Amino acid sequence: MNKALVPCLASVLLMSASVTQAVEITYASAVAADGSGKTSLQTHNVFVETFDAPGGGPTMPANMVVSTVSGGGLGYAKGNLSGVYAAPANDKTHFAYGPGVGSGASTSEVNFNYTGLLNSLGNDATLNYLGLYYGSIDTYNDLIFYNAVGAVIQTVTGASLIAMFHGETGNPNADSSNIYVNLFFKPEEEFTSFSFRTSGHAFEFDNLVVGYDVEPVPEPASLALLGLGLAGLCLARRRIGK
Repeated sequence: MNKALVPCLASVLLMSASVTQAVEITYASAVAADGSGKTSLQTHNVFVETFDAPGGGPTMPANMVVSTVSGGGLGYAKGNLSGVYAAPANDKTHFAYGPGVGSGASTSEVNFNYTGLLNSLGNDATLNYLGLYYGSIDTYNDLIFYNAVGAVIQTVTGASLIAMFHGETGNPNADSSNIYVNLFFKPEEEFTSFSFRTSGHAFEFDNLVVGYDVEPVPEPASLALLGLGLAGLCLARRRIGK
């Protein structure tokens, strides 16, 4: 039985090297209905990116800006290409990888920025969850999370994930090296963008899911009560002043 394809209570806390914040990491997942292997169990307040635009590519480009920070850019593919990429285990659909074929680079950092998505949600929306089907994780792969001013919040290394799940680096078939990774962030850690960084060939991932929090808009009745309270406070101050 494939343990990573059913809900799992196991979780760990990954501590940042520079601060005392921690991101909770779990590996619970579901079987994707489209033949892409593993996918997220999260269904509330989420946006899902499958990279299955015609020919491969993001399916919600208006809400997510992908940019190359350094090295080779991002590519989209199916299947395997020796020395360049390998599909996450049992993924028959398009997935994303880097550095992109033809870039001539052996390293890559690619950033996914969700500022447009958050602006469209309004009401001080923030991202508090990231899930991804992380294929054949290597020790030289990193996930780096940034806040709205570009400061690093967390770095989650491939080496740490392999150690957590007792995987084998770069193995394209092992269940423990092809993991659906769920990352849950505390309010003070919520991110605006994140990067994939690799110092070799390659990083591969699919079924990218972000979850968000939105500050509730006060209901009309609540606003009316607040107005009455403020009016009463002003009246009481007037009486005291007389």
